Amino acid sequence: MTDTKDTKHLVLVDGSTIAQRDRKLTNKQSGFIRSLMGKDSDGKPLSLSDAYRANYDTRNMTAKTVHEKSSLLASQDKIRARLSALRQQQDSDSLRVADKRIDFVVERLTLEALGRGEDSNPASRVRALELIAKLSLEGGSLFQERISIDDQRDADSIRGELEAKLATLLAGNSSE
Repeated sequence: MTDTKDTKHLVLVDGSTIAQRDRKLTNKQSGFIRSLMGKDSDGKPLSLSDAYRANYDTRNMTAKTVHEKSSLLASQDKIRARLSALRQQQDSDSLRVADKRIDFVVERLTLEALGRGEDSNPASRVRALELIAKLSLEGGSLFQERISIDDQRDADSIRGELEAKLATLLAGNSSE
């Protein structure tokens, strides 16, 4: 005998049924996702609860209930999948914009270095060449910044100097 149970009524871990998982997003679910992808008036991302409140009737719900329902909604496979796809697209768009900005800056610096800038002068050309040299395809620099300390004193002599200066300062007789 084969089991003829309808699997569409099975409840998944996230609280949804198989039939619900296979359906398209509702308008409220889409709004919830848009809210999560957006920002509030201060430019901060909305919390799950705030996104839920923005798209569902929560007048008769406690804060705890809103939190639980928003967490359950966000944990549904189709919601997580859509959020993940939108976040990847957003990251890709951000990288593309950053690449365009870098290309623009390099193009303008090149024009300046070649003396074709609007107010090009020898100092600006040298500075443009320096900045181009600091930019490389890997994000590194053609120049290495070096810091060298040429102090040949040992630790005891430095300590003695510091103690003498502190004693002078604490006595109120600053000679420097």
